[in-house]
Amino acid sequence: MRRPILAVIVGVIAVYACMHFSILPEAPDVTRIENITHLESLAYHPAVLDLWEIAVESTDVENESAVLRKLEVDLAGNGAARVIWLYFYGDKDGEQHGYEAYVGPGGTVSAKSQKFNFSVQGVHPLELLREVDAIALEDIPSRDRGMRLLVNPNAYGDHYNETRGRLYEVSDGMFCPVKEVTFGPDARWYTITITPHRESPPSPGEIFIAFTRQDIAAAGCVVYG
Repeated sequence: MRRPILAVIVGVIAVYACMHFSILPEAPDVTRIENITHLESLAYHPAVLDLWEIAVESTDVENESAVLRKLEVDLAGNGAARVIWLYFYGDKDGEQHGYEAYVGPGGTVSAKSQKFNFSVQGVHPLELLREVDAIALEDIPSRDRGMRLLVNPNAYGDHYNETRGRLYEVSDGMFCPVKEVTFGPDARWYTITITPHRESPPSPGEIFIAFTRQDIAAAGCVVYG
C-alpha cells in the first residue's frame, strides 16, 4: 500500500510545482531556461541566497534593478526542500521583466522571464533572502510535520496581533517577540510567514509571522512583549 500512496504524494507535488511555475503565462515573449544547475540544500537550510546568485547569473537581470515579488519554500518533515519558488522583477537591456526561479524536489534549478510594461515597487531581494537564510528553521516547533515559508509584499495598511499568529521582529535570524504591529495605509512592507503542514488549518499559535527591522520601521505602531 505504501508505494501507491507515495506515488500519489509525488504526483500532487509535481502538479503543485507546475501550477506555481506557470505564474508567468506561456507566450511568445516568455524565455525559459531549463536545468540550469543543481542547488545543494542542507536539511532546514534551503540555500535561498545561493538560488538568488544562480538566478542573477542565469537570467542576466541587472542586479541593482531587482525587486522581490515573492519567495515560497516547501520543506518536508525531515527538513529537505521539496520545492522553492523565487519571483522577482528587474531590468534587462533597458526593459522591465518578471522572473521566476524554481527548484524542484531533486534540486534542479530552472527559470523563466517575461517582459512587462509597468513599474513595480518593493525592495531588492538580497536583504530579505539573507534574513531567511539566517533563520534556524530546525528550531521551529512542529518542524517534523514539514512547513511552508512565504515571503510576501503587503500594502494599504493592516493590523497584526496574536489572533494572526506569533509575531516577531527578525534580525540576523534571531526572533524578538512582538505583541502588535500596525501599518498605515501608505506603508509597504514584507512578511515572513512560517506555517506547519497540517490536515486541518493551524492555530495562530503555530504560525510564525516575522518582520525585518526595515519593515518594522515602516509601521505606525509597534508593541513589543
